[in-house]
Amino acid sequence: MIYNLDDYHNIHEKRHPNCTSLSEATHMATCISKKIENSNHIPIIYNGIPVHNPANIDWVLIHQKLINTYQKHLDISYRARKSEWIKKKNNNLLTFNQIEQLTIHMYEDAIIERREERKMKGTILVGIQEQQLHSLEDYLKGLDMILQHNKYLNGYVAPVITDWPGQLFIRKALTHIQNGSKNIKPEIKSFLPILGPLHVSLNTREQIIRVHHPFIEKMFHDVFGSRKILAKKPKPWQINLLLELLQKGWEIIRIQVINKFGNVKDPEYQTLLDLLDNTIPAALDIYATLFRSGAFNEYVETIFRIWTFALKWKRKNYNKVPLAFLSDIFYWEETKHPMKEAIKNYLINFNDYWVENMHSQLRTNTSSKDNSITIQQQAYLLGN
Repeated sequence: MIYNLDDYHNIHEKRHPNCTSLSEATHMATCISKKIENSNHIPIIYNGIPVHNPANIDWVLIHQKLINTYQKHLDISYRARKSEWIKKKNNNLLTFNQIEQLTIHMYEDAIIERREERKMKGTILVGIQEQQLHSLEDYLKGLDMILQHNKYLNGYVAPVITDWPGQLFIRKALTHIQNGSKNIKPEIKSFLPILGPLHVSLNTREQIIRVHHPFIEKMFHDVFGSRKILAKKPKPWQINLLLELLQKGWEIIRIQVINKFGNVKDPEYQTLLDLLDNTIPAALDIYATLFRSGAFNEYVETIFRIWTFALKWKRKNYNKVPLAFLSDIFYWEETKHPMKEAIKNYLINFNDYWVENMHSQLRTNTSSKDNSITIQQQAYLLGN
């Protein structure tokens, strides 16, 4: 089983005696599980090798892999690297239609082109309870929902797909168990936090808009008119459309521009070239194409590339969390732990989509006036 654990918040207005209203939020910890068919249970300890790296995030191993394996690939643009993949006879990248690509961060199951994918097949609502997910104690309570639901984790790995807070606090809990510094249930050792590809994709796309807003705004006005306003943080579907327009437009004029300017060292030109040939196509592909194709090697390499973007942007949290994922992959590869092959063979299942779908359905079927009990009841109805 693979688990999603995430925070759902319902923002509502609360009226105070002085007739002022303040926005408050009801926070719900939501856990979804999905069964992987035809897969074997992965032991925590395999041939004496623990699934959790004793070094936690192993910077020495990451450095070795960067220098010896990935640097030569990261020295060229993502566009050039993707062309190399496509030329290979064993290329396993799938082609998805345009609507699927543009609606990748729209989770409503009413979208006809993605209705089959969004049926939540094989998923179970493990639990939903009123609480935040902002601390170690919060996450321990959230993980306890899984322990109550599945009493047979002992000795086997339970992957938990989470964003940055889950990565941080679950790893803290594992470190406390290893050091014996806190009274934490030993069953927590079963949980393995894994980076959610949906969050990587969404955060990277949003950051491109923030960093390059003046340039993208010019394109936006040329297409939609000078009176239209481009928000500082557009909606996900708007971001997808803008980046797709930039990429398609660049494909039309790219050769002419490069023939005109060649390899001019002007920083503005090189920044634009990096944005259009490297950053945008990698951001558009990381989830929508590479992950959903199950292209494991290409996906891992592009996670490494996207980490370099976050490092360049000084993007808080995302200049760290991809390294945790990469460190684990390289550690399992070095030690021949079966967890690496499990992710490689069943990559598309290690997805944070399922909990986002549930949250989308909750937003559709509840109102800002609903309390935690109503939200919980509605969640279980939807889960059934």
